[in-house]
Amino acid sequence: MFRRAPRDVTPDLLHPARVAPHAPRAVSGAATRAVTRAVTRAVTRAVTRAATVAVALAACASPDRASPDRASPDQSAQTAQPPATVSTTAGSLPSQSSSARAVDTLDDFGVVLPRDASDASRVVSLNPAFTEIVFAIGAGARLVGRTQWDDRPTAALAVPNVGAGIRPNVEAVLATRPTLVLLYATAENRAAADAFARAGVRTIALRTITINDFRRASHVLGMALGQSAAAAALTDSIDITLARVRDAVLDVERPRVVWPSWDAPVLVVGNASYEAELLDIAGATNVFADRDESVANVTIEEIAKRDPSLLIAGPQRAMLMRASAPWNAVRAVREGRVFDLDTTVVGRPGVTIGMAAVSIARLLHPDRADRLP
Repeated sequence: MFRRAPRDVTPDLLHPARVAPHAPRAVSGAATRAVTRAVTRAVTRAVTRAATVAVALAACASPDRASPDRASPDQSAQTAQPPATVSTTAGSLPSQSSSARAVDTLDDFGVVLPRDASDASRVVSLNPAFTEIVFAIGAGARLVGRTQWDDRPTAALAVPNVGAGIRPNVEAVLATRPTLVLLYATAENRAAADAFARAGVRTIALRTITINDFRRASHVLGMALGQSAAAAALTDSIDITLARVRDAVLDVERPRVVWPSWDAPVLVVGNASYEAELLDIAGATNVFADRDESVANVTIEEIAKRDPSLLIAGPQRAMLMRASAPWNAVRAVREGRVFDLDTTVVGRPGVTIGMAAVSIARLLHPDRADRLP
């Protein structure tokens, strides 16, 4: 039995991704032709991926965009849902490996991470998920700048708005006299990171796409702000919640779910994302788990062919899908099995991840509500 989530919520955006094709070495004769063919194929794939990124970045430009359901660094999330040890029944819950991208040494732009909080007295956060972490670990008073999308927690509204988090206004950020700038690690922010470095301002650039990415970001920010114990308590509490959700739905019949996150082109949740992890934890099977991307470019016809049990989406997107003639090619849409997500908690891999797992599990398995946190 399934039911719709009751409330309408604010839309969120896609995570930008970085495309880095490699240049081939010079060769000759038949080898040249082979290399040319290989490079052409690689560039074609890279251009396709870049086009998908461009769609997401273009949407960041206007708050009146169509309702994307996936959060980006240029969108806001919600209050902290803290978590200390994952239960032994947590199954395949993701956990932080000891070698997780040199967590104690380099950020995702290869910059050395700070070892203490000596240069973190004035912080600008250019990622709403990071802003939430900063407040959740008790360092919100150090923030002197945030993006236009940071409206949670409520205290963030008192922090000066410096504009966008992707391709930020460097002058506006520097006008706050920051000692540390927190960036989302996308190629679109490389130039800004370099500009801050030239101005003598330290940066931390991290990508947050998976639950493990959130754990790492919490650890790094806790270390940089001298709040390591609070950061550990936050991630531990969330891990406990995730484990409890997994346990509560361990023996349920798992619906086959498609989670659309964009309209043109049609993008759905793939396997390399926190959304895919949430579906698994909440007792669902992702119909596009065979796609290794965080978001997969598909067609409505392909979705119809895979015949999911149901579709989940943010309220605005779900409403549009129900009224769309093309989407009615999907049997689940025709039969009214499109359910509304609470994107205030599901919108990004941030401090509400535990709440997000609970929300999805309640949506998909209301008969297990009494077992959920």
